Amino acid sequence: MEIVLVRHGETDWNLEGRLMGQKDISLNDKGREQAGVLRSKLAGMSFDCCYSSPLSRAKETADIICKGRCDVICDNNLKERFGGELEGTVVDNWGDYKDNKTTETDEKILNRARSFLKMLRGANIQRVLVVSHNGLLKNLRYCILGEKGELDYSVGNLANCDYEVYSI
Repeated sequence: MEIVLVRHGETDWNLEGRLMGQKDISLNDKGREQAGVLRSKLAGMSFDCCYSSPLSRAKETADIICKGRCDVICDNNLKERFGGELEGTVVDNWGDYKDNKTTETDEKILNRARSFLKMLRGANIQRVLVVSHNGLLKNLRYCILGEKGELDYSVGNLANCDYEVYSI
């Protein structure tokens, strides 16, 4: 199976450096434009289906990319890490976020990624598009690559509407 991982388009909070977590923040105009450009880049690929986080920034990105191509299925496992009391604030240091007791633990977000991939492996899919968020995508990538070493959240960021392709 081929899996295409996509990070949602830009939001105003991305521009401001605000931690979104599971706050339902919409795309801005540039984010919609980015999704349209990515739709064109992926025009040569067919998808059996698309899974998206139900948060509007990811769902709208998926809808733009997939319009007329395949169905978009929302999956709660694809939501961004819950940011607790830090959602909406500017977080400069990953350690401040990771060590905050109100945020979702590393173990919980990793288990959501594992659960999602387990579901995919049980489906009869050749190529799937997955639209989600930076933190969750890092966990999916970590699982796809065999969970070797420690997951480092400070590296490997995908830009808004960037994508990676993996075979699993």
